Amino acid sequence: MKSSEPGGTVYLVDIDNTLADTWPSLQNYVYRSEHQRYLSLSVFIGMRKYVMSKLRNHEHVVFLSARSYFKYYTTKKWLLSCGILADELILVSNAFEKISYVNDLVDGGFNVVYLDDLSYNHEHGNVLFYSDLIYSLNKLPITYMGVEQINLINSVYEGDNQGS
Repeated sequence: MKSSEPGGTVYLVDIDNTLADTWPSLQNYVYRSEHQRYLSLSVFIGMRKYVMSKLRNHEHVVFLSARSYFKYYTTKKWLLSCGILADELILVSNAFEKISYVNDLVDGGFNVVYLDDLSYNHEHGNVLFYSDLIYSLNKLPITYMGVEQINLINSVYEGDNQGS
């Protein structure tokens, strides 16, 4: 992670179903490859604007997503295609591994704002949540912004399709 002073704020931002509208791409697999599927994802305009405002203000933003390590450069390319220069991208194999990064930042004296829907199974019509993980995060001295806050951020910009 790039250097920040302890006491500073670090924004941890999930990608799938938080910044990227991922789940519809899982319903009918019509892509030649995972690479192509990831590159075709739509960005949520509201969340993009939120992230861009943090980056413009030189806030410390780290993208933290549960994806195959082999998709690192594809993920960076997708972020760049959305106009987001991601200096820091961390991929983990599953959602539960994310908490170790949160704990490391808290232990290092950072203020953490963590944006992650922590949901799954959308493509099967029954959205489920990583409830144990959400419970653990809510016990930490961080600002956790889950699906309700993410939906609110996205709804603020619902009518704006410019994506600036």
